[in-house]
Order: sequence, then C-alpha cells, then structure tokens
Amino acid sequence: MLTADNSSGNGVSSSVDPVAFSHYARFWMILPFYVPSLICSLFVLYHYITNRTLRQALHNHVIIILLSINLIVQLTGIPWNLSYYRLEYVSPQSQLFCIIWIVVDEGLHISITLFFAWATIERHILIFHDRLVATKQKIFIYHYFPIILIFCYCICYIFIVIIFPPCENTFDYTAIVCGYPLCYYDNQFLTIWDVMVDHITPVMIIISCSIGLLLRIVYQKSQMRQRIRWKNYRKMTIQLLSISFLYLILHTPHILMEFVYILGVSEDVGSAFMAYAEFFEYYSNIFLPFICAGSMPELKAKLKKTFPCCRRQRRIIQPETITLSHRPVIKIRR
Repeated sequence: MLTADNSSGNGVSSSVDPVAFSHYARFWMILPFYVPSLICSLFVLYHYITNRTLRQALHNHVIIILLSINLIVQLTGIPWNLSYYRLEYVSPQSQLFCIIWIVVDEGLHISITLFFAWATIERHILIFHDRLVATKQKIFIYHYFPIILIFCYCICYIFIVIIFPPCENTFDYTAIVCGYPLCYYDNQFLTIWDVMVDHITPVMIIISCSIGLLLRIVYQKSQMRQRIRWKNYRKMTIQLLSISFLYLILHTPHILMEFVYILGVSEDVGSAFMAYAEFFEYYSNIFLPFICAGSMPELKAKLKKTFPCCRRQRRIIQPETITLSHRPVIKIRR
C-alpha cells in the first residue's frame, strides 16, 4: 500500500493516525461482525465441499477458492488486527511474524481480487458461451488453466515482493501490519505495476464484467428468439453481482486513491480518506461469507434440517366428512 512508512523501526511511530476512531473503538467495530462471519464462513465452505453437486459445478470452483483464502485471512489477519487495536503495538515483535502478516494482508488480498476478477469473466463464458466448456480439453483450457496461472502469479508475487524482496524492509512495530514495509514501493516502475496490474485492473474488470453481465441478461431476456434459461443461471448471477457490489463499495475508494498517488499527487492529500478506506476494506472479508450464504437456497434447506426449531410449522387444513344421522320424524295427530 502506498501509504506505508518504511522508515520507522525504533519503536516510535513516525506518523499520526488520521482516523478519528480510537483503536479501542475500531476493535469493537470489527469484533461483533467478525465472530458471526467466521462461523458463517466455516459453515458455507463445509457445505460447498461436502455437497457433491455444488463441489463439481464449474461456477463454484472459484467461489470455493475465494472462501478458502478468505477463511485464512479471517483466521490470521483479522485477529492480528484486533490484537493490534487492543494492545496498540505489534505482538510478537519479530520480522518473521511481520512478513507472514504482510503475506496475509497484501498477498492474499491481491489473490482474492484476482480470482474474483476471473470469476466475473468466467460467468460470461458459462452463461453465454457454454460451448467453450463442452469437453474436458476445453474445460482445462478455459476453466482450470486461468486458475493455475493466477495461482502461479500470486505465489511469485508473494515470494519475490514480500518474502525475498530485492531490497531491505524496515519494520515498524508501533504501526498496524508492521507499517507495510514493502520497500519495493521506492521503485517507481514496480509501484506502477503493482497498482495498475494488482489493484486497478482487477477492480475495473469486476465492475465492467458485472455491469456487462447484467446488461446481457436483460437484453437476452427481452429477445423472444434468444431467451436464456434464467432460472438455471439466476443464482450464480445474483451471487456474482452481490460480491461485485461489495467490491465496488469497499475497494474502489482505496484503489482510486492509489491511482491518484501514482499520478504524482502528494500522499498528504487525502491521507485521512485513505486511512478510512484501508480500515473499511477489511469488511469485505467479513461480509463475503454472508453474501455467499444468501445466494445458496440449498443452504437454507440444510439449516432447517440441522436446526428443527427454525422450521415454520404449517397448519394443514383437510376436508372432513360429516355423517348426518337421519332420525325418523314423528308426526303427532290430533
């Protein structure tokens, strides 16, 4: 992140926190959402993996990858953030811990963004060009091969940029994520590459492909001769658009500020806005499991089976046959 300060390692923070919320307030702003999100993430991921139909569906593979990477962030990065907000310093104070934290905070966040950007492209293939995944060979080329490429790129990025950088990082144990000590940001070319390739381009793909998907579906439905099976693709479309909306709200402000900074604008401009954007960006990891759960009708059925108390009792009204006994009528004669 371009707002990193790599010059402090003596235990004294070199910058003033522009966020008005105290560390204690930020701790409680995250914790109430974090615990239910973690439970939801475990349950949704377990449902995806154990359900054979969901596990084998091509459009769910990237979602499973996203949830798996997001779960790692939930189990490591977010608790470490909470620990920093509670203690107001990094603990434990070691370079190894800082490197692992940066891998989670920077490397895994970039991985989630890249994988979801591919998911938005793949939805167009699965819905409108399903012939491209009609055979095993085509499935490998248009489905598995892009996933492998993204995995390889993310691994290379983590090892070259974070773990074994061509320069020396300086860690600040009084700043969150050890001050984001990515020394390669001093190189203008690498900075532009990271911002454009790892941040701006994926987000633009997410926005454009999501809007394009919605427009194509509306157009296809309006054409009587080219009607698509909307019921078959409704779930994956709603899921994709929901996650895209989440990225649009929580990631775009941060990306725009990074783009402004590489244009030469001083980092002092909008520093407070950037700090707020970086903080609220963590809510994308918290809300992602809820969005995935909300777009899975199968999960609701499983919850009703798991928790019988959640079932709604319906009163069934059945017709009843009433037999009337005919009593003899007695006439009284006078």
